[in-house]
Amino acid sequence: MQESVPVPVTGVSFDAVLAFLFAFIGFLFLGNLAYLLLRRLLEGRVSRGTAKWTAAVLQYGITIGGIYASARYLLAFDLTAFVASLGILGIVVAFSSRQIIQNVIAGVLITINRPVQLEEWVIVSGRPETGLSKVQDISLTTTILQGLDGGLVLTPNSSIITSKVINYSRAGLLEVQIPLAVPVTADLERVQEIALRAAHDHPLILPHVEPAERSAVQSLFDLPYIGRLSSDLPRPGLALFEPKVQISSIKEDWVRLTVRVWIRQIPRKDAIVSEYLDTVIERLRAEDLLEKKEWEGEPVPETPTCPIQNLQKEAGT
Repeated sequence: MQESVPVPVTGVSFDAVLAFLFAFIGFLFLGNLAYLLLRRLLEGRVSRGTAKWTAAVLQYGITIGGIYASARYLLAFDLTAFVASLGILGIVVAFSSRQIIQNVIAGVLITINRPVQLEEWVIVSGRPETGLSKVQDISLTTTILQGLDGGLVLTPNSSIITSKVINYSRAGLLEVQIPLAVPVTADLERVQEIALRAAHDHPLILPHVEPAERSAVQSLFDLPYIGRLSSDLPRPGLALFEPKVQISSIKEDWVRLTVRVWIRQIPRKDAIVSEYLDTVIERLRAEDLLEKKEWEGEPVPETPTCPIQNLQKEAGT
Protein backbone atom coordinates (compact mmCIF):
# COMPACT_ATOMS: atom_id res chain seq x y z
CA MET A 1 0.00 0.00 0.00
CA GLN A 2 1.31 3.41 -0.91
CA GLU A 3 2.05 5.58 2.12
CA SER A 4 -0.10 8.76 2.17
CA VAL A 5 1.44 12.14 2.75
CA PRO A 6 0.23 13.48 6.10
CA VAL A 7 -1.62 16.78 5.94
CA PRO A 8 -2.58 19.10 8.78
CA VAL A 9 -5.52 17.89 10.90
CA THR A 10 -7.03 15.74 8.08
CA GLY A 11 -7.16 12.09 9.10
CA VAL A 12 -6.15 12.82 12.70
CA SER A 13 -8.14 11.48 15.63
CA PHE A 14 -10.22 13.74 17.83
CA ASP A 15 -8.03 12.90 20.86
CA ALA A 16 -4.95 14.17 19.01
CA VAL A 17 -6.71 17.41 18.05
CA LEU A 18 -7.84 17.92 21.65
CA ALA A 19 -4.31 17.27 22.92
CA PHE A 20 -2.95 19.79 20.42
CA LEU A 21 -5.40 22.46 21.64
CA PHE A 22 -4.27 21.94 25.23
CA ALA A 23 -0.62 22.08 24.13
CA PHE A 24 -1.35 25.25 22.15
CA ILE A 25 -2.82 26.98 25.21
CA GLY A 26 -0.02 25.65 27.40
CA PHE A 27 2.78 27.02 25.21
CA LEU A 28 1.03 30.40 24.99
CA PHE A 29 1.00 30.49 28.78
CA LEU A 30 4.63 29.34 29.04
CA GLY A 31 5.71 32.01 26.55
CA ASN A 32 4.03 34.78 28.54
CA LEU A 33 5.40 33.42 31.81
CA ALA A 34 8.95 33.30 30.38
CA TYR A 35 8.55 36.88 29.17
CA LEU A 36 7.51 38.16 32.60
CA LEU A 37 10.21 36.23 34.47
CA LEU A 38 13.03 37.34 32.14
CA ARG A 39 11.85 40.97 32.21
CA ARG A 40 11.87 40.87 36.01
CA LEU A 41 15.30 39.21 36.05
CA LEU A 42 16.87 41.80 33.72
CA GLU A 43 15.18 44.77 35.38
CA GLY A 44 17.84 47.22 36.56
CA ARG A 45 20.71 45.26 34.99
CA VAL A 46 20.22 46.36 31.38
CA SER A 47 18.21 49.10 29.72
CA ARG A 48 14.44 48.75 29.61
CA GLY A 49 14.44 48.38 25.83
CA THR A 50 17.07 45.62 25.84
CA ALA A 51 15.22 43.73 28.58
CA LYS A 52 11.95 43.98 26.68
CA TRP A 53 13.25 42.73 23.35
CA THR A 54 15.31 39.92 24.92
CA ALA A 55 12.24 38.70 26.79
CA ALA A 56 10.10 39.04 23.65
CA VAL A 57 12.51 36.88 21.62
CA LEU A 58 12.36 34.19 24.31
CA GLN A 59 8.56 34.41 24.45
CA TYR A 60 8.09 34.04 20.69
CA GLY A 61 10.70 31.28 20.53
CA ILE A 62 8.94 29.19 23.18
CA THR A 63 5.47 29.85 21.77
CA ILE A 64 6.24 29.23 18.09
CA GLY A 65 8.62 26.33 18.73
CA GLY A 66 6.21 24.62 21.13
CA ILE A 67 3.22 24.99 18.83
CA TYR A 68 5.17 23.67 15.85
CA ALA A 69 6.48 20.68 17.83
CA SER A 70 2.96 19.91 19.08
CA ALA A 71 1.54 20.06 15.57
CA ARG A 72 4.39 17.94 14.27
CA TYR A 73 4.03 15.08 16.74
CA LEU A 74 0.31 15.24 17.58
CA LEU A 75 -1.19 16.13 14.19
CA ALA A 76 1.48 14.64 11.90
CA PHE A 77 2.06 18.14 10.60
CA ASP A 78 4.29 18.32 7.53
CA LEU A 79 5.56 21.84 6.85
CA THR A 80 6.41 21.11 3.21
CA ALA A 81 2.99 19.65 2.48
CA PHE A 82 1.33 22.49 4.34
CA VAL A 83 3.12 25.16 2.29
CA ALA A 84 2.34 23.33 -0.93
CA SER A 85 -1.34 23.02 0.00
CA LEU A 86 -1.76 26.74 0.63
CA GLY A 87 -1.89 27.69 -3.05
CA ILE A 88 -4.38 30.40 -3.89
CA LEU A 89 -5.72 30.38 -0.31
CA GLY A 90 -2.32 31.49 0.94
CA ILE A 91 -2.24 34.37 -1.51
CA VAL A 92 -5.72 35.50 -0.43
CA VAL A 93 -4.82 35.33 3.26
CA ALA A 94 -1.55 37.22 2.70
CA PHE A 95 -3.36 39.93 0.72
CA SER A 96 -6.09 40.34 3.34
CA SER A 97 -3.56 40.59 6.16
CA ARG A 98 -1.12 42.92 4.36
CA GLN A 99 -1.69 45.64 6.97
CA ILE A 100 -0.62 43.28 9.75
CA ILE A 101 2.41 42.19 7.73
CA GLN A 102 3.37 45.83 7.14
CA ASN A 103 3.18 46.54 10.88
CA VAL A 104 5.27 43.45 11.71
CA ILE A 105 7.95 44.45 9.19
CA ALA A 106 7.85 48.01 10.55
CA GLY A 107 8.29 46.62 14.07
CA VAL A 108 11.43 44.81 12.95
CA LEU A 109 12.73 48.00 11.29
CA ILE A 110 12.07 49.98 14.47
CA THR A 111 14.07 47.42 16.41
CA ILE A 112 16.99 47.69 13.98
CA ASN A 113 17.01 51.41 13.17
CA ARG A 114 15.66 52.53 16.56
CA PRO A 115 14.03 55.82 15.42
CA VAL A 116 12.20 55.80 18.75
CA GLN A 117 13.00 54.06 22.02
CA LEU A 118 11.22 53.50 25.30
CA GLU A 119 10.86 56.55 27.60
CA GLU A 120 11.53 59.01 24.76
CA TRP A 121 9.31 62.05 24.12
CA VAL A 122 8.08 62.22 20.54
CA ILE A 123 5.39 63.63 18.26
CA VAL A 124 4.11 61.41 15.44
CA SER A 125 2.48 63.34 12.61
CA GLY A 126 -0.64 62.07 10.93
CA ARG A 127 -4.40 62.45 11.10
CA PRO A 128 -4.63 63.36 13.90
CA GLU A 129 -1.18 64.25 15.24
CA THR A 130 -0.38 62.49 18.49
CA GLY A 131 0.90 65.57 20.30
CA LEU A 132 3.83 65.40 22.71
CA SER A 133 3.85 61.81 24.00
CA LYS A 134 6.12 59.40 25.84
CA VAL A 135 6.97 56.00 24.30
CA GLN A 136 5.68 53.44 26.79
CA ASP A 137 5.93 50.19 24.83
CA ILE A 138 6.88 48.85 21.39
CA SER A 139 5.35 45.51 20.41
CA LEU A 140 5.58 43.52 17.20
CA THR A 141 2.77 45.48 15.51
CA THR A 142 1.98 48.48 17.75
CA THR A 143 3.78 51.34 19.50
CA ILE A 144 2.06 52.60 22.65
CA LEU A 145 2.43 56.33 23.41
CA GLN A 146 1.24 58.19 26.51
CA GLY A 147 0.28 61.84 26.14
CA LEU A 148 0.71 64.60 28.70
CA ASP A 149 -2.97 64.17 29.62
CA GLY A 150 -2.33 60.53 30.59
CA GLY A 151 -4.16 59.01 27.62
CA LEU A 152 -2.63 56.04 25.80
CA VAL A 153 -2.29 56.24 22.01
CA LEU A 154 -1.92 52.90 20.18
CA THR A 155 -0.05 53.72 16.97
CA PRO A 156 0.59 51.12 14.23
CA ASN A 157 4.30 50.55 13.72
CA SER A 158 3.90 51.40 10.03
CA SER A 159 2.95 54.97 11.06
CA ILE A 160 6.25 55.33 12.93
CA ILE A 161 8.17 54.33 9.79
CA THR A 162 6.15 56.23 7.17
CA SER A 163 5.22 59.39 9.12
CA LYS A 164 7.32 62.30 10.28
CA VAL A 165 8.49 61.69 13.87
CA ILE A 166 9.80 64.54 16.00
CA ASN A 167 12.04 63.11 18.73
CA TYR A 168 12.64 65.65 21.48
CA SER A 169 14.52 63.29 23.78
CA ARG A 170 17.30 62.79 21.23
CA ALA A 171 17.77 66.56 20.97
CA GLY A 172 17.31 67.03 24.72
CA LEU A 173 15.55 70.37 24.16
CA LEU A 174 12.13 71.78 23.43
CA GLU A 175 11.23 75.27 22.21
CA VAL A 176 8.01 76.55 23.75
CA GLN A 177 5.95 79.40 22.31
CA ILE A 178 4.01 81.26 25.01
CA PRO A 179 1.23 83.67 23.92
CA LEU A 180 0.83 86.98 25.75
CA ALA A 181 -1.63 89.85 25.14
CA VAL A 182 -1.41 93.44 26.42
CA PRO A 183 -3.43 96.60 25.66
CA VAL A 184 -2.34 98.52 22.57
CA THR A 185 -1.66 101.54 24.81
CA ALA A 186 0.86 99.67 26.98
CA ASP A 187 4.57 100.44 26.86
CA LEU A 188 5.67 97.56 24.64
CA GLU A 189 9.35 98.08 25.37
CA ARG A 190 8.69 97.72 29.09
CA VAL A 191 6.44 94.70 28.51
CA GLN A 192 9.21 92.99 26.56
CA GLU A 193 11.71 93.76 29.32
CA ILE A 194 9.41 92.19 31.92
CA ALA A 195 8.79 89.11 29.75
CA LEU A 196 12.51 88.56 29.18
CA ARG A 197 13.40 89.16 32.82
CA ALA A 198 10.80 86.62 33.96
CA ALA A 199 12.29 84.07 31.57
CA HIS A 200 15.81 84.78 32.86
CA ASP A 201 14.63 84.38 36.46
CA HIS A 202 12.94 81.00 35.92
CA PRO A 203 15.26 78.16 37.03
CA LEU A 204 14.14 75.77 34.28
CA ILE A 205 14.24 78.11 31.27
CA LEU A 206 17.48 78.23 29.29
CA PRO A 207 20.12 79.49 29.34
CA HIS A 208 19.92 80.77 32.94
CA VAL A 209 19.90 77.42 34.72
CA GLU A 210 22.03 75.60 37.27
CA PRO A 211 25.73 75.06 36.36
CA ALA A 212 25.29 71.28 35.99
CA GLU A 213 22.32 71.79 33.67
CA ARG A 214 24.21 74.42 31.70
CA SER A 215 27.11 72.02 31.18
CA ALA A 216 24.72 69.31 29.93
CA VAL A 217 23.20 71.75 27.41
CA GLN A 218 26.63 72.86 26.19
CA SER A 219 27.58 69.25 25.49
CA LEU A 220 24.63 68.94 23.11
CA PHE A 221 26.51 71.00 20.53
CA ASP A 222 28.67 67.96 19.87
CA LEU A 223 25.62 66.30 18.27
CA PRO A 224 25.44 66.96 14.51
CA TYR A 225 21.71 67.76 14.40
CA ILE A 226 22.06 70.32 17.22
CA GLY A 227 25.14 71.84 15.63
CA ARG A 228 23.08 72.71 12.54
CA LEU A 229 20.85 74.95 14.68
CA SER A 230 23.81 77.14 15.55
CA SER A 231 25.42 77.26 12.10
CA ASP A 232 24.69 81.00 11.84
CA LEU A 233 26.50 81.81 15.09
CA PRO A 234 30.25 82.58 15.14
CA ARG A 235 30.67 80.55 18.32
CA PRO A 236 27.98 77.96 19.03
CA GLY A 237 26.88 78.26 22.62
CA LEU A 238 24.06 78.99 24.99
CA ALA A 239 23.32 82.29 23.25
CA LEU A 240 21.28 80.23 20.79
CA PHE A 241 18.74 79.57 23.55
CA GLU A 242 18.23 83.15 24.73
CA PRO A 243 14.51 83.96 25.20
CA LYS A 244 12.92 86.10 22.49
CA VAL A 245 9.76 88.23 22.41
CA GLN A 246 8.01 88.95 19.11
CA ILE A 247 4.83 90.81 18.18
CA SER A 248 2.58 88.26 16.49
CA SER A 249 -0.51 90.39 15.75
CA ILE A 250 -2.51 93.50 16.62
CA LYS A 251 -6.26 93.09 16.93
CA GLU A 252 -8.57 95.87 18.02
CA ASP A 253 -7.32 97.11 21.41
CA TRP A 254 -4.81 94.33 22.07
CA VAL A 255 -1.28 93.54 21.01
CA ARG A 256 -0.51 89.83 20.92
CA LEU A 257 3.05 88.80 21.69
CA THR A 258 4.81 85.45 21.42
CA VAL A 259 7.52 84.60 23.94
CA ARG A 260 9.86 81.88 22.64
CA VAL A 261 11.86 80.01 25.28
CA TRP A 262 13.84 76.74 25.44
CA ILE A 263 13.48 74.10 28.16
CA ARG A 264 15.00 70.71 28.94
CA GLN A 265 12.39 69.37 31.37
CA ILE A 266 10.00 68.31 28.60
CA PRO A 267 7.45 66.49 30.84
CA ARG A 268 7.09 69.69 32.89
CA LYS A 269 6.31 71.92 29.90
CA ASP A 270 2.82 72.90 31.03
CA ALA A 271 3.93 73.57 34.61
CA ILE A 272 6.83 75.75 33.42
CA VAL A 273 4.55 77.78 31.13
CA SER A 274 2.02 78.24 33.94
CA GLU A 275 4.66 79.40 36.43
CA TYR A 276 6.16 81.77 33.86
CA LEU A 277 2.80 83.35 32.99
CA ASP A 278 1.91 83.79 36.68
CA THR A 279 5.15 85.73 37.17
CA VAL A 280 4.69 87.87 34.06
CA ILE A 281 1.05 88.72 34.83
CA GLU A 282 1.92 89.65 38.41
CA ARG A 283 4.69 92.01 37.27
CA LEU A 284 2.57 93.55 34.52
CA ARG A 285 -0.25 94.22 36.96
CA ALA A 286 2.15 95.78 39.44
CA GLU A 287 3.02 98.39 36.80
CA ASP A 288 -0.56 98.76 35.48
CA LEU A 289 0.48 97.47 32.07
CA LEU A 290 -2.64 95.31 31.70
CA GLU A 291 -5.05 98.21 32.17
CA LYS A 292 -6.60 99.78 29.07
CA LYS A 293 -5.93 103.51 28.80
CA GLU A 294 -7.33 106.23 26.58
CA TRP A 295 -5.11 107.62 23.84
CA GLU A 296 -3.61 110.99 24.70
CA GLY A 297 -5.47 113.71 22.79
CA GLU A 298 -7.94 111.41 20.98
CA PRO A 299 -10.11 108.38 21.70
CA VAL A 300 -8.94 104.87 20.97
CA PRO A 301 -9.88 103.94 17.37
CA GLU A 302 -12.49 101.24 17.09
CA THR A 303 -10.61 99.37 14.38
CA PRO A 304 -6.95 99.32 13.37
CA THR A 305 -6.06 101.80 10.64
CA CYS A 306 -2.86 100.07 9.55
CA PRO A 307 -3.35 98.01 6.35
CA ILE A 308 -1.54 95.07 7.93
CA GLN A 309 -3.90 95.21 10.91
CA ASN A 310 -6.92 95.31 8.57
CA LEU A 311 -5.65 92.19 6.80
CA GLN A 312 -5.21 90.46 10.14
CA LYS A 313 -8.73 91.39 11.17
CA GLU A 314 -10.19 90.10 7.90
CA ALA A 315 -8.29 86.84 8.34
CA GLY A 316 -9.69 86.53 11.85
CA THR A 317 -6.28 86.32 13.54
